[in-house]
Amino acid sequence: MRSQSPRPFNITEFICSQGPDPLEKCQRFHKYANEVRAAGVFDAMYRIELQGPLDHRVLARDASTGETRELVCFDSNSYLGLHLHPRVRAAAHRAIDEAGVGTPSAQVLGGHNRWLRALEEGVAALLGREKCLVFPSGYQANIGILTGLLRSGDRVIADRFSHASLHDGCAYSGATVLTYAHGDLESLDAQLATGAPGALIVADGLFSMHGDLCDLPGLRSIADKRGARLMIDDAHAVGILGASGGGIEEHYGMRGAVDVLMGTFSKAPGAAGGYVVGDGALIDYLRFLSHGALFTASLPAPTCAAVTEAFAVMRDEPEHRERLWANTRCMWEGLKDVGLRVPPLSSPILTVHVGDETLLGPLAVALFQAGVKTGMAQYPAVPRGQSILRITVNARHTGEDLGRTLDVLGRLGRVFGIVEAH
Repeated sequence: MRSQSPRPFNITEFICSQGPDPLEKCQRFHKYANEVRAAGVFDAMYRIELQGPLDHRVLARDASTGETRELVCFDSNSYLGLHLHPRVRAAAHRAIDEAGVGTPSAQVLGGHNRWLRALEEGVAALLGREKCLVFPSGYQANIGILTGLLRSGDRVIADRFSHASLHDGCAYSGATVLTYAHGDLESLDAQLATGAPGALIVADGLFSMHGDLCDLPGLRSIADKRGARLMIDDAHAVGILGASGGGIEEHYGMRGAVDVLMGTFSKAPGAAGGYVVGDGALIDYLRFLSHGALFTASLPAPTCAAVTEAFAVMRDEPEHRERLWANTRCMWEGLKDVGLRVPPLSSPILTVHVGDETLLGPLAVALFQAGVKTGMAQYPAVPRGQSILRITVNARHTGEDLGRTLDVLGRLGRVFGIVEAH
């Protein structure tokens, strides 16, 4: 029998050591992690062992029994399922045959392989920019962009709900860092009005934890008014938003509105890597002045080939995006119908209000046992008392997947008291 679920923790409790030993905090965290394991929460919530691809359904090892369990999965960021598309896989295989599995050198030393060049040129053209610079990951891209552009004496102001990599990049840059309440453009404008003109405004295009969109027209207007520049992390929007999947700019009909437009290949393209697009001056500068781009190995040629093909599939086969949005609307309506609290529909990232953090551990175990895998977030990822389920819909989910999941969520919602009275 599993022991009682441990208390929810604030991860900031483990950031600092209690005393001079810098590894003391590791022991305290390890003790807590073992409590979570004993309760059955650790493997169900944080460390599910996949026995195959990350897809609309996954095969996961049940740590308590050693058996393999099938779960309907809502944690994949491959919104269109392109990481399993035959054309994408074939492109990666061809590149492996020609170039091997890696490109083990920095670009300035080993050279700019042709698959990487084709990818950079393709992404720049897709997003209507002069040039593109590719990084090995999205996190590394944001760190590299912000530490490359900002210095002591510069000002940067970020939406509070921006991705952690944006906040880390701002902090590491040495610039004066400000934040504004999520989506509060009056707060943004008021803070920019103080002090010297000029700053970099930073926000997500599609906010990864809550699934809502930035107000790009409002951000651009304030940037112009205050003589500021605008950087958008569009990782979750490219391939998803806009008539052709062009992202937040296409969604608002504002192509070219963002000064520093960043994204990743680990979402709709279904692979790995990050990028930034802009004018030639910006990209030339970052290629040599961003340590995240300069002092690292190139993205492997097979990954570059796969991502290039994924963007071609997005263009040639719009039915994947159409299926994604049909599934998203169906799931959103179903969540409302069973009485769960969900915000207005903006994206395939659907959040269900849970509230009390102490419910998350037992709920995670119950969902795992019922065959459903969803993301969960608690403080500090969300404000205290506002924990959520994060349900990411993709194009490969079937009607059976959605119906089964809604049945489970409706039943467990009643058990855990998170449904609204009808």
